[in-house]
Amino acid sequence: MNKVSVVIAARNEERNIRRCLESVKWADEIIVIDDMSTDRTSEIARLFTENVFSRESQGDFHRNKNFGLSQASGEWILSLDADEVIPPELTQEIKQTIESSLLLGYSINRKNFFLGKWIKGCGWWPDYILRLFRKGAACWPLAIHDVPRIEDKKRVGLLKNSFLHYSYFSLNQYFDKFNLFTTQVAKEEYAKGIRLSLRNIFLLLFLKPLYWFVKKYFFLRGFQDGFRGFFICFSSALAIFVTYSKLWEIEQAKK
Repeated sequence: MNKVSVVIAARNEERNIRRCLESVKWADEIIVIDDMSTDRTSEIARLFTENVFSRESQGDFHRNKNFGLSQASGEWILSLDADEVIPPELTQEIKQTIESSLLLGYSINRKNFFLGKWIKGCGWWPDYILRLFRKGAACWPLAIHDVPRIEDKKRVGLLKNSFLHYSYFSLNQYFDKFNLFTTQVAKEEYAKGIRLSLRNIFLLLFLKPLYWFVKKYFFLRGFQDGFRGFFICFSSALAIFVTYSKLWEIEQAKK
């Protein structure tokens, strides 16, 4: 029988992590990497597993995810965030699938919730992401906005059932993460050599955010999700503007 290791990276997730861990109690092994939380995240995690590691991510959350992968002993890895849940029907499908699988991994459709509601527009649905894979077949890229991939697409399957992602429960939480996200992406852009100039400042600060809003709100049907859809599309465009504004700030500090 193939062994499944669930790997979860978390920081200050006492509100969510119990629900997540309850949904994967069936796994052979659970590994939690706690990013030096200041709440009860580690305490709650230890009610479900002895494999709880406290490790500073230094602002790069994916490093902790990859550390968790290195600690796993299962043939199969199920990589999750603390605000995600595996429903019973998906649990059963995972167990049945891996017993006879010849593939390297499976992408699973993620059902994203925002402020308590399932978001069907904004490009949030369908949202297939590689989360179940053989150990060593994939890892988390260090770019904050990137996801695991297996280059040989023929060796990646799709599961029928979805998992649940309770992304944000309040606007305060959203803007806390918004600030961290835009700061990290600005640093990544600077490291890649991207700089603001007279040639690209209008494109990066105005045209790109506008294009992103129009695409998500109209073409990806964000309007069908009411105010939540408008907020997601607008704040996604705003994130681009803020990211490149922070890039400018980094440039000024380096001079």
